Amino acid sequence: MASAEKTSSGSDIDEKKRKRKLSNRESARRSRLKKQKMMEDTIHEISTLERRIKEYSERCIVARRRLDSVESENAALRSEKTWLSSYVRDLENMMATTTSLTLTQSGCDDQNANADGDCRRRPWQQYGCDSLQPVASFKT
Repeated sequence: MASAEKTSSGSDIDEKKRKRKLSNRESARRSRLKKQKMMEDTIHEISTLERRIKEYSERCIVARRRLDSVESENAALRSEKTWLSSYVRDLENMMATTTSLTLTQSGCDDQNANADGDCRRRPWQQYGCDSLQPVASFKT
């Protein structure tokens, strides 16, 4: 009877070992599948992020070119504004000088005044340019 118990108990141990090995193999297989799935997900995420990086880089390049263009245009406009301000200031100075010379050289009386009562000569009038009228002056 002792021999039969050993055999029975030995076969139980062998059965437990076999079940444990089978369970370990199944667990290892699930672990490998899980790891493989995680790797595939990570690779997919990397490719998505690389695509987005490329897209944003291209958009950044376009934005940088547009910024450079706008900055260049802005610099040109500022330069033109400076030149026009100087030009208008020179014209205003010329008009003031001409007006003061005209008033001092030819006394202003009611006979010399125009319809508005203004006896100042306009510099453009002496050159026959009656159609040229100053529109406005501006100060910067």
